[in-house]
Amino acid sequence: MPTHYLSIDVGSTSVTALIIDIEAKSVVGSSTIANNAEITSPQDKKRGRSEWDLVRMTDLAVTNAANLISSTKTQPAAIGITGQQQGLQLLDKDLNTVGNFISWQDQRSKDPLPGSSSGENRTYLDAMGELGGAVTEENGLPAFDNTGCPIVTGYTAPTLYWLKANNELPTNVPNIHGTTAPEFVVSRLTGTRPVTDPTDAVSWGVYDLTKMDWNYDLINSLGLKREIFSNLADSCTPAGKLTPAMAAKLGAKAGIPVSVASGDHQCSFAGTVSDYDNTVAINIGTGGQASVYVDKPTPRGWLELRPYIQSGYLLAGVGVVGGRTFRPLRDFFNNASRAIAGYELDPDVLYEKLVELASKVPAGAEGVVVDPLFTGSRSNPLAKAAVRELTPGTFTPGHMARALFEAMAAQLADSYREAAKLGAGERSKLVGSGNGLKLNAVLRESLEAELGMSLQLGRHNEEAAIGAALCAAVADGSFGSISEASASFAGG
Repeated sequence: MPTHYLSIDVGSTSVTALIIDIEAKSVVGSSTIANNAEITSPQDKKRGRSEWDLVRMTDLAVTNAANLISSTKTQPAAIGITGQQQGLQLLDKDLNTVGNFISWQDQRSKDPLPGSSSGENRTYLDAMGELGGAVTEENGLPAFDNTGCPIVTGYTAPTLYWLKANNELPTNVPNIHGTTAPEFVVSRLTGTRPVTDPTDAVSWGVYDLTKMDWNYDLINSLGLKREIFSNLADSCTPAGKLTPAMAAKLGAKAGIPVSVASGDHQCSFAGTVSDYDNTVAINIGTGGQASVYVDKPTPRGWLELRPYIQSGYLLAGVGVVGGRTFRPLRDFFNNASRAIAGYELDPDVLYEKLVELASKVPAGAEGVVVDPLFTGSRSNPLAKAAVRELTPGTFTPGHMARALFEAMAAQLADSYREAAKLGAGERSKLVGSGNGLKLNAVLRESLEAELGMSLQLGRHNEEAAIGAALCAAVADGSFGSISEASASFAGG
């Protein structure tokens, strides 16, 4: 029986390759490199744009995976792919890219509508919601029926709507269609047209969770073309076979299965949690999620309801409380050092130092309060951060870092409490994943205090990549289901 499976995780900050041995229940090796494929100009960054060269990103991912195969001297039986959700890459009929990849971090859909008065603040999101008949629940944001999420910037359909409204959707490209970053990688490896599984389809914002299909009536009402949307496919099934050309680049065998890509949020859960029904999972990377598994659709409140791999759903608080939240504080002190002392500090060393200083401040940060919304939130992109209740004695890096970490923990804990209130039920186990959590003892301590549970870190690093490798093992027939794979590998 084959035992080795390769995965590629196409993240926002980095790309990772990983090989697991399902018999030994171990990671054979992994390699992570910086994702330096961003091509957004400084001027466009100020306008909330986030554009990338997806061909370059894919080449980085393939080269990194090839180096891992070579260094570990292993041959994978199949390949799984995961990565950043949302985002949009347009392709022509020959699968060539049309324009740049617009990532989930892009905020153009909240641009003011032309002709809006300064007091109106009407955005493309507002116009899209009105066209599609969005409903706003109490204390919530506008949302389309049965999509599992509010209408927010970064999702694929809002980006498409902005392109259409601004006449930036090419009209002279036959059979133009859209895809996401991980699905594009699968397409490159197999030479096939991209397909989308439910875990990624929901991130477009127009996927119907009751029908488990695109909501074509909604798509039509938004003035979008049906053919832009990918064909749907089941999770943990082969998308195609590795082409000879890509096999040569990877140093792998041609013809091995490449699994349909699944979202990194769901893959991280699969790679971390062995007991789906009793666990709340906290993942902190560039962004962050607090998730519980439910076997059927549940009222979501202000949370998101996302299809899980193969069956069930994750009820999750999804936002940017993660690495993106901590970075502005770290950069503030680095900028201060540069402006005052004339030199920069190493960002990683500064991160470690701030965590160390925070650990020396008592819980509660002696009254210092941080609203941790430096980059807004998924539900309110315009929200602003604040640091309050400072005194001369508490106006220190350690106090501000401690208060920030505690505020992040509180937001994540609130997501779990909301899920429990909505009918998901209480959980008895707390499992954490992601480098943003593993490298921050203060944040872990704060989460334990908020939730009253002992936090157990996942057995392995790069949990999303592990989940994708497990999807490949399911697609290859080594496991009967993703839940069986998780119980075997994550449970040890």
